[in-house]
Amino acid sequence: MTVSVTDLGALSRTSGDGDEMSFTTVVDPVFTIGPKVHGGALQVVTAHAAVAAVDRPAMVPVAISSDYLRAPEPREVDVRATVVKRGRRVCLVDVVVAQDGRDAVRSVITLAEPDHGTPRHAGVPEILSAMPIEPAADAVPVAGSPVADIVHLSAAVDMYYDRASVPVMVGERGAPETRFWARPVDGDPDGFFAILTGDLSMPVVMNLGVFGWAPTLQMTTYLRRRPAQGWLRARVTTTEVGQGWFEEDHLIVDATGAVVAQSRQLALVPSEEGHA
Repeated sequence: MTVSVTDLGALSRTSGDGDEMSFTTVVDPVFTIGPKVHGGALQVVTAHAAVAAVDRPAMVPVAISSDYLRAPEPREVDVRATVVKRGRRVCLVDVVVAQDGRDAVRSVITLAEPDHGTPRHAGVPEILSAMPIEPAADAVPVAGSPVADIVHLSAAVDMYYDRASVPVMVGERGAPETRFWARPVDGDPDGFFAILTGDLSMPVVMNLGVFGWAPTLQMTTYLRRRPAQGWLRARVTTTEVGQGWFEEDHLIVDATGAVVAQSRQLALVPSEEGHA
């Protein structure tokens, strides 16, 4: 069964107007890791709430900073949006996602017009810009792989890994880096899909032979511009994997090679070490 990523934006307003609004939405089980809702999907929900609260058609969520208090289940959640600033060029919104009366995610979202035109400087790493604009013939599909048994988004997201970047899938170890292609199963990517893409990779520590749940403490995502039609490409890296924490960075370009999104998250190193 195909599920549309746009379902994450299906908010029903329950109360409020002006600078205070409340919504509900039901998160489909497709948007889960194991039994809990995917962190990137929750950022998309908060982004939609901020856009609805500000109601400025030209503005997009250019920055989302989220703290994860607990992982909700895939069912109805409550969403509260508070507009902190309504500026001419920049608006700021606080959004809280709660379930059963308990806060799960708190986000601060900055809305502004996205970037456009030719960059004054572009420093996309060659290993990312050199990836074909569509999945290579030997790319590893997520659908039908062991990853899909844990990360359930393949019913909504068409995703392939660069085979050279996932040695863990053939029982080997390698650098803590992955590269992948992604697009919605039902069309071309938009800005909200680019936000979701900023949390799509398997934890890069898996290439080190470290497996298990890697819960995110905090994640910040930047939406730089609206993506062009076609596949998004991403490179996912880390600078340091400590004994307790690691950071993970996504750099995402569209079919034209332009940077459309970036993200950084701080996550717990899984406690279980595998034997690849």
